[in-house]
Amino acid sequence: MTSIEKPATSEPQEKRGRKRSSAAEKAVLDAAYDLLQREGLEATTVEAIASQAKVSKATIYKWWPNRASVIMSAFLREARGALPYPEELELEDIVERLHTMAMEFHGGMGRMICALIAEGQSDPEIAQAFREGYIFARRDQGIKLVQRAIEKKLIREADPNAILDLLYAPLYFRLLVGHQPLSEAFVREHVALALHGIQPPTPPARQPAKRAGKRSR
Repeated sequence: MTSIEKPATSEPQEKRGRKRSSAAEKAVLDAAYDLLQREGLEATTVEAIASQAKVSKATIYKWWPNRASVIMSAFLREARGALPYPEELELEDIVERLHTMAMEFHGGMGRMICALIAEGQSDPEIAQAFREGYIFARRDQGIKLVQRAIEKKLIREADPNAILDLLYAPLYFRLLVGHQPLSEAFVREHVALALHGIQPPTPPARQPAKRAGKRSR
């Protein structure tokens, strides 16, 4: 498997101290994302990106080590804005977040995630770039969110990875398998059931002290 340095999948590093042109970088990422949406992954080659962005292949390779890194940089730029995490792990925040994800999954973002996962089965570079740039990076952020919620007693103490899977895996399952729709009703019911499972246990109610009865004479 070809190694991809983690920073290259999200924030491409400059080489030899050469200052990067923000206009050229934007043109490359715009071209890559447009090709992904219109033509698919197979057609999104470095040659096609360079041609549409009106830059040389050498310019692209100065900032990204390979095709997979360019594709993931373009995808991540869009995903950051489309799929934000909530500020706190509370019911309404989670419902809103997962509903936003479900709606994005109905469009180009969902098609691209499916394509990246499918392509990763035969392309190790795409698979590694997707895991490191999207899955692992977002899980790091999500785990911190869960840990804060546990510290604040908003949810029960449990493995943060298991909690993230409980909340998010059903959406990806419906996206990839397509056996049931990603509807608002599903999101609300799923979140209600998931939060019921992770909410902190309710302490038993204190029984009122029994008052001593009057002695009979």
